[in-house]
Amino acid sequence: MTELLEDADVLIVIGSSLGEVTSNYFTFEPRGRIIQIDAEPRVLESNRPGLGIRADAGQALDALDAALTEPHGERADWHGTSPEALVKESLAKVKARLESQDLGKELQFMADIREAVPSAMQTFWDMTISAYWAWSCWDAREGQFHSAQGAGGLGFGFPAAIGGAVGLETTGRPGGSARVLAVSGDGSAMYSISELATAKQHNVPVTWLIVDDGGYGILREYMVGAFGKATATELARPDFVKLAEAFGVPAVRVAPEDVGDALRAGFAADGPNVVVVETLLKMFAPTHLEA
Repeated sequence: MTELLEDADVLIVIGSSLGEVTSNYFTFEPRGRIIQIDAEPRVLESNRPGLGIRADAGQALDALDAALTEPHGERADWHGTSPEALVKESLAKVKARLESQDLGKELQFMADIREAVPSAMQTFWDMTISAYWAWSCWDAREGQFHSAQGAGGLGFGFPAAIGGAVGLETTGRPGGSARVLAVSGDGSAMYSISELATAKQHNVPVTWLIVDDGGYGILREYMVGAFGKATATELARPDFVKLAEAFGVPAVRVAPEDVGDALRAGFAADGPNVVVVETLLKMFAPTHLEA
């Protein structure tokens, strides 16, 4: 999608600072005018010059939708290509580039999680390779996607999921369940492992997926890529299944290919539960670069 966005006459940026991750590590060079909408004034034009508009994202989108409906004119195509065809073509390019990178395990793992998660379920993602994949590929459907991407702090996922589940139970949610999903790595899980006590004490309907790769996986990958080897990225960690069970929280350890079935079983249970998958996931190379 990067080529498409860089070639736009006008780029409307909503809820993003166009920071390190969004801009492909500041390699993103749009040629057109930028209109940036954010509720936080310090974000506006923090990384790119443009027209900064301080506004709530939802209200701004509603106003734009109302302004762009008929009779303001017919929808314009992009260089003779309809918007639907353009999106389909762009996604096909990204898919082809991912499939050329020997990432079958990662693509299947994320697809299995998505298939298992009910469409209306809220999900909470910590700083871990699974979440970095999800930033790019997760389709939230009728649910919502919650991430610590902006702050970059480890330990967000599980406590945030507990809060989300309690809020849903308290306020109710038409057409949806109060149960939520949290996704962490082994490193980020250790930042909030004590919250198993909170989840158990209040019988919170949260399923916690811990992807255990033995250390700080993304740092390991960065260091190997930059220096040929990793230093101080491996972690001494507990047996997460036994630790959860010590709190009285049901837990299972499954192979990557069984994550979908394990999650479905967890979603059907009462109270908190933990699913542990021991596997090493890789990140994808930038899909805007030709292989």
